[in-house]
Amino acid sequence: MYGPALRGQVALMRPPRLEEAAAMSAWFEDLEVTATILRRFPPGLADEEDWLRTAATDPNAIHWAIEHEGRLVGTTGVHQIDWAQGFGTTGIVLGDKSVWGRGIAKEVMRMRTRYLFTETTLRRLRSGYLEGNLASAKAQVAAGYREIGRWHEAYFRAGKWVDLVLTELRREDWPAASP
Repeated sequence: MYGPALRGQVALMRPPRLEEAAAMSAWFEDLEVTATILRRFPPGLADEEDWLRTAATDPNAIHWAIEHEGRLVGTTGVHQIDWAQGFGTTGIVLGDKSVWGRGIAKEVMRMRTRYLFTETTLRRLRSGYLEGNLASAKAQVAAGYREIGRWHEAYFRAGKWVDLVLTELRREDWPAASP
């Protein structure tokens, strides 16, 4: 399913639009974008459109498009939601490199967390980042996530195997982490 519109200081989270599939697919053509995320190969336009259609009706996921200054710059969401146990896995992609370093990921993670912990029954958010992705590590810490382990040498990037750093944010830890 798609999440509601959430407005921050630097970003707007809103439901994605089918006509944005081409822009989303193009992000994954850039090795600099995919160097720090789990997805490695670009989907075709039809695949991205299918993903958007499926995402709109998936009862175990909530997805948002991210806008900055009126244009699409990324996506975020929570997927693999286990409603009975109260957890899901979060993720974010800022595919427009021109907005990197502006605090968008940190703000989006905080808005997403606030929504998930105040408007849903989720009590634990799981996430992670590839070792060396300092921007994601910093944004996750700022949003309250803590490292809980690693999958050693889990992904191959730039000629070497890197760890997937596993993180988690529990609802009971969140008020202390939120501004």
